[in-house]
Amino acid sequence: MLEAYILEKTKQRVSETTLKRIYGFAYSKFNPSMFTLNTLSRYCDYEGWDDFCRKQEAESVKQSSTTVDWDLLKVNAGKITSFTLQAIKNKTGIPYPQTIRRQFIDDHFAAFLQGSYTATVIAAPAGYGKTVALCHWVDEKIQQSGNDIVLFFSSSALMNVFLSGRDLNDWMLGLLGYSMEEDIVALLDVRQRKEGRFFLIVDGVDEHMFKNDQFQLVINQLVDIFSFYQSHEWFKLVLTMRSSTWMNYNHMIEMGQSPWFEGFFTTHNQPSNVPLFSIQEIKELCLKINPAIKSFIAVNVVENFNHPLYFQFYYKQHKKNFSLNDVDHVSVYELISNFVLNKVYMGQYSADKIYLIQAIVEQMDFENGVFEASKLELINVIKHYNHAYLELLSIGFIREHNSSSDFEYKTSIEFSNDHFFEFSITKYLLHKNDNLFNADLINIINRYFTGERKLSILKWSIIYAIKSGQQESFQLLSQTRLNTNEKSDLIIFLGDLLEKEFSTLKDSETLIQYFKQDCSDELFDYLFGLEFINNDYAKTLHTLLKFELSDKKKILVYTGLAAISVIGLEMNKLEEYLKIMSGFGAVSYYEFSVSPLKCINTIYQYLKYGIINKEFFHELTRFYFRPPLHLEGSASNDLVFLLAAHTLRICNRPLKTLRFIAVLEKYYRPVTNTICVYSFFLKRIKTEEHLALGQIKKAMSLYFELDEAYRQAEEAFTPLMITSFNCIKIIVSFNNRQLSLADDTLEEWANLIINEMDYKLSRVYMFAFLLRNQHAIKHPPERVYKHINYMFLKTMSESGLRADIFLKQNSFIS
Repeated sequence: MLEAYILEKTKQRVSETTLKRIYGFAYSKFNPSMFTLNTLSRYCDYEGWDDFCRKQEAESVKQSSTTVDWDLLKVNAGKITSFTLQAIKNKTGIPYPQTIRRQFIDDHFAAFLQGSYTATVIAAPAGYGKTVALCHWVDEKIQQSGNDIVLFFSSSALMNVFLSGRDLNDWMLGLLGYSMEEDIVALLDVRQRKEGRFFLIVDGVDEHMFKNDQFQLVINQLVDIFSFYQSHEWFKLVLTMRSSTWMNYNHMIEMGQSPWFEGFFTTHNQPSNVPLFSIQEIKELCLKINPAIKSFIAVNVVENFNHPLYFQFYYKQHKKNFSLNDVDHVSVYELISNFVLNKVYMGQYSADKIYLIQAIVEQMDFENGVFEASKLELINVIKHYNHAYLELLSIGFIREHNSSSDFEYKTSIEFSNDHFFEFSITKYLLHKNDNLFNADLINIINRYFTGERKLSILKWSIIYAIKSGQQESFQLLSQTRLNTNEKSDLIIFLGDLLEKEFSTLKDSETLIQYFKQDCSDELFDYLFGLEFINNDYAKTLHTLLKFELSDKKKILVYTGLAAISVIGLEMNKLEEYLKIMSGFGAVSYYEFSVSPLKCINTIYQYLKYGIINKEFFHELTRFYFRPPLHLEGSASNDLVFLLAAHTLRICNRPLKTLRFIAVLEKYYRPVTNTICVYSFFLKRIKTEEHLALGQIKKAMSLYFELDEAYRQAEEAFTPLMITSFNCIKIIVSFNNRQLSLADDTLEEWANLIINEMDYKLSRVYMFAFLLRNQHAIKHPPERVYKHINYMFLKTMSESGLRADIFLKQNSFIS
């Protein structure tokens, strides 16, 4: 706008960039040209630059006796603050009007202003949204009526200050139209201030923003300002910077001074007082962007978008019809890939950046768990590729961490977050393995990595395998040495990934051929198991149906889908799957020792009508009197036998169930003391059946084995296993005389069932159990039981089922 006014009045053009340099809002190596100075002087009604200088000298004599006015200072500061706000708002990844206020910033300033602090820092890694959150606070502050003054500018505005050799405090006062000598005295005058406070806010005080030794000058002069004003309560200094900058320079910034408020840092090794989005903030932001959104995805999926940077990436890809309903377990990996493509692989110095990333990873010591690189070891590479290095720092892909001591210099280079780290590690491992997804790669991953890090590297490797047509190697996943919960996570991820790739088959001939064949026995067996059952797992099973499966595998897939419908009490879906399973000929079921169709149909008849299918139970009786002599151990057989054992409990004959399990232990697989999913579920059933028979000692022995397994490997338990364990824990408590069943214990259990059991079948089963066993408590709390009864009847009504079926039955699936 100013550029147009100058052109119209003087007929001379001064570019917008030049104007930003003049006002200190853009970096400049040189002083403005005489042409620029003359043009600006004529725009301000002077004959030229010389005329301007002469008249300014005369004017300064006149103004020497002028009284500084706090209100005028507020107006001048407001102009600069408004300019800074507008510049930042125009650059936000999500349009600023669609961004939200963050509660943490209000809490931070409330604590800062209540204490006797002069300065505070807002520190977080790149992309945490600290600048946008601060803008909302500043916006709200300047709208309030009051005497507080806010002077807000970006650190980029400081560059010209140092090039001109001026002092930061002098520059700041000059920017506001005041001199250093007389006017500063007036600023300290209480009567002038009218009890107002002066907020000096500098955004983005980070080393990568400056060249050579400029950052050291920035720190020194900010410390000088802090030291000058720290005795004055009305002055408040606010800095924002990356966590790595605070870690490396806080010893210089604080200088042992107590008036610094550090906020609420979450960790010591990665200090940040800016939290990630909460679930509520994600919902609020979604509705701000698209008010038409009516439903939200599951919490475990949406948590991938609690990082503001990832949310911003996703928004950019889905501007036209924004919604998180299409988000799945693959989406965050797609966002990281897109970021790397645009910020690392594209543009200037791309090859240099890739080489640098590989060099950083090369310096890490996987063997000893050292996942950072020494800057000293890389100094020659950094010097050679300095532009690329600075760009990787500026985009927040890497960071420096200075942890030097008295006798040792130690600055390490790290990746800024786990996703960037895991992506880079995977690319390095693939590069060293000739870009092959094979047993050698899996052995390397098994050797050096564990937990979430290992799981993420495997996911990146699988993505690469799909993109490069190496999906035939997926049977190697059985060698990945994951615990049950990690395996469940990987299986759900693989289901989402295959489904997405299937939807774009036209782009990949190798993938078309991959889906046109039967799924290999190794991969199919790896993807199967009762322990994985939840709503997300259904997508994996549906993806399997896209292969040209044999009838046996199709039946197993539909059995898994039917089991998911059972635990969710989704009777319409259960009917649909039963109809499909009934469409297979009788010959197709000859391959099964126990018919999964009859298991599912028996459960359906009981849930829907309360009918006990005696014919099927007779068939199971014949099975354990004349069992097959050779039963092959497999995940699919585990599923069918566990399903049959659960189904047997409908007839409420504990001895019958225990005989069936005994036959399985003899002819199929023994129930061991090792942590095994198959053994876990059978022990869980046996425990409750022994309790039903009054065999408390046997039941408690089995329960203690389950409890020990849970204590040893809680992180390995899938949600279904955790729910099943919590159920038996409550049931055993009613039969353990050493436990006092207090009112608060019962209320605690009720809350556990309501809030932490996601499976409707387990929930109503436990509600019914508590309702049937009120007599076990001497003085059952009426309030708690009323709530339990309400939740039980509500869930049964929503599912269209009869409550009396569960209330009269002592045993069933849980």
